[in-house]
Amino acid sequence: MQFVNPLFLFGLLAVSVPVIIHLFNFRRYRKVYFTNVRFLQEIRQETQKQSQLRHLLILALRILAIASLVFAFAQPYIPVSDVSKTRRAGNSVSIFVDNSFSMEAMGDNGSLFEEARRKAREIAAAYKPSDRFQLLTNDFEGKHQRLVTREEFLLMLDEIRPSASVRTFGEIISRQDDLLKGSVVDQKTAYVISDFQKSAFGSTGTLQSPGIERYLLPLQANMSGNLYIDTCWFDLPMQQTGQTSVLNARILNKSENKFEKIPVRLSLNGTQKAIATADIEAGGSLVLNIPFTVYEAGTQHAVIEITDYPVTYDDKFFLSFDVTSSIKVLTIISGASNRYLDALFGQDSTVLMKNIDEKELDYSSLPNYNLIILNELPAISSGMGQELSKYISNGGAVAVIPTEKADLTSYNNMLTGLKCPVYMAIDTSDSRVVSLSETDPVFRNVFEKENSEKPQNLDLPVVNKFFPIASKAVTLSMPVMKMLNGRDFLVATNCGKGKVYQLCVPLSGDFSNFQQQALFVPVLYNIALLSRPPAGLYSVIGSSNAIWLNVPYPDGDEAPRLKLQPGSFEMIPQIQRTGNGINVFTAGSVKEAGNYLLTSGNRALTGISFNYNRNESDLLCLTKAELRELIDKSEVTGLSILETHNKPVNQIIDEMNNGISLWKWFVLLALACLLAEAILLRTLKN
Repeated sequence: MQFVNPLFLFGLLAVSVPVIIHLFNFRRYRKVYFTNVRFLQEIRQETQKQSQLRHLLILALRILAIASLVFAFAQPYIPVSDVSKTRRAGNSVSIFVDNSFSMEAMGDNGSLFEEARRKAREIAAAYKPSDRFQLLTNDFEGKHQRLVTREEFLLMLDEIRPSASVRTFGEIISRQDDLLKGSVVDQKTAYVISDFQKSAFGSTGTLQSPGIERYLLPLQANMSGNLYIDTCWFDLPMQQTGQTSVLNARILNKSENKFEKIPVRLSLNGTQKAIATADIEAGGSLVLNIPFTVYEAGTQHAVIEITDYPVTYDDKFFLSFDVTSSIKVLTIISGASNRYLDALFGQDSTVLMKNIDEKELDYSSLPNYNLIILNELPAISSGMGQELSKYISNGGAVAVIPTEKADLTSYNNMLTGLKCPVYMAIDTSDSRVVSLSETDPVFRNVFEKENSEKPQNLDLPVVNKFFPIASKAVTLSMPVMKMLNGRDFLVATNCGKGKVYQLCVPLSGDFSNFQQQALFVPVLYNIALLSRPPAGLYSVIGSSNAIWLNVPYPDGDEAPRLKLQPGSFEMIPQIQRTGNGINVFTAGSVKEAGNYLLTSGNRALTGISFNYNRNESDLLCLTKAELRELIDKSEVTGLSILETHNKPVNQIIDEMNNGISLWKWFVLLALACLLAEAILLRTLKN
């Protein structure tokens, strides 16, 4: 037992007063005259021992009453831990309230978010009104980066709402320390109230800030299961009008229950387009294929939706994509055009091909085309090579078809700069194509889906002579078609955002019969379809990465605007020109998931979709045992779990700061002694 005011213990000297009174017995006697001896019978008879015992009891009660009052003024307490101390000076207190979407799960006392706010109020109530407080949430708002009074803290606490932002534990304690280290008071305490999700916990960091006590208040949900849409993607990178598109949706079941016949709805531009059902095993996942057809070109806003309670923020997945009606292909020729390419694309309404002689080529027009075919050029000038390299790095696609008398040095100068394979001198040995990379997008949907492999009787090209393609030192090149001699017939190389396709033969019967084979049409056609680099279908809220869009830089003086569809939110994003497209920066201003439209004046540029971070969708949280293990391994100083044992947090903190206070019990004991003394005195008088 310890004392807050130990100097009051000198008051125990007052115990000597009743002792002296009883020792010297200052009681005065008086004479009583009796008129008749019969009155002597009315005098109560008692022995000397009984009288002494009663007086000793009164003495003990008076001594105990005085001692109890002295102890009460000395404020005794029992320390509950080594850090127990009286908070007499000012305090700086930082309280983190987890407002991520996972806190919408239900606990024993309602939603975890509301329970976290209640505990934050109790923490504030444990300190004096003159102490200073910081409220911190996942949003890391500027107004929360300062110390405020308790009244201001409580007002700010009422204003916070669930947010899509997610912070790791290391980021949280680092932000708390940044503020507390600048405080001039000695007593600094940091609290973290959270469900401590495993997916969002991250590293504890290696902070060494002496003098700061840190306490974790873990909250536990009644259930940890959740069904949600994780991501979506298309089978093909480009969607066309009138053609069936297949949207893939991956749905995860993070629960111990099996879900059957879960309806999955696809809406396009506000109209329901398709519906499907999903059966997902406990703890499993499912990739659902949703086919649909779009008949109008332009920007499309799609929403995939399921129903799951109580965590609902991840039941919708938003995506935006452009549907094009045509692909522009430029064929650079030297003299006559190629009759095979003309026959393939000349009458096609989807692929618009244009032949331009190399001498008449306007390099500034290159970004207007999705695919450029170098059709058997004798040489590639340095100027053309530089412009083509710039075009490819900005997302363009180039198909290289060599000619028999090609200047390989000029070809290879451009290819080397792009880190593509180079051509070698003609090899006149016979060969034939024997293998296809059927997983390559070039062969997607070429063969029937029932057959996982190409038909056994497929007639593949025969090669009479060819330009060997050397790709030993290139890591980003993938063979699309290979010959019997081990050489590559068609090679695809990723060059930044763009792509380069290289044939090892001209489209001439002297070299091969590829141009007359059944594969010629789907291979060249798919290369054209793949040439338009698609923008991402969606972005994640909270990500600081630039959003690349395949649209030209907006002209005009009016700033582009980003508008929620439908909704009232509108902002002016930062736009940066980058090659054939633009980069869009939202600077964290977008907080709500949904489909947005980027406009310039009255003209719609394209759509951008934002989704909440799916890290919060896995509701599996750290147990107290796991938290203790992480604390033991952590290098963070002064870190511990605050055990409440169903008591109010302010009571626990008060006991931690001041120990278990006993002064009230001593006051009650003093009153009990005085009452007992009064009863004894009345009995003695009677």
